[in-house]
Amino acid sequence: MTPSEKITGYSRERGIHAQAVQRWLALSEADQNAVLRLARNLRLGGNHFNDFLDWCVEISLRDGCSITSVIDGRELAPILSDSRMGRNDRLKHAKETLRRLRYPRLTRIEDEVRRRIRSLKLDPRIRITVAPGLEGGLKVELHAGGAEALARLAREVESLAENDTAKAVFALLEGEEGAGVPA
Repeated sequence: MTPSEKITGYSRERGIHAQAVQRWLALSEADQNAVLRLARNLRLGGNHFNDFLDWCVEISLRDGCSITSVIDGRELAPILSDSRMGRNDRLKHAKETLRRLRYPRLTRIEDEVRRRIRSLKLDPRIRITVAPGLEGGLKVELHAGGAEALARLAREVESLAENDTAKAVFALLEGEEGAGVPA
């Protein structure tokens, strides 16, 4: 069976639109085969397939490399070959990995925000999280066993408003120039 027959067969079986199939078939044979391995591994259907193809193409164009090198790269390949994960976990981790590869500056900012939040060394009953993509600011959760503990945790959170590290986190979230994002 030729690569194009394998691709059209898979596409028919998984409901991938003709336009996506044409884009797929326009790739080099090595890239076609790599995308087929990816699609089969993650059992990609139409919508997921389009997203993965778009992301891989964007990364390869920006980085001046083949789609095969994106799929077989050190970031994505271990996820695809991890037999301990089920399909849904592999899909979730593969999507997150491609998002991080696709947006390296955003990824650096996210990592820096998380690093700075950890450096605050807050009481473990205070949890601060930031959404992927830095959308929505910070989420603060308090876990208190009583009113006194809640008051103490609330005071600790309140003191963050004057903390230079916390201010730097918000500067990063707001995209301020010179907020100290490593290159």
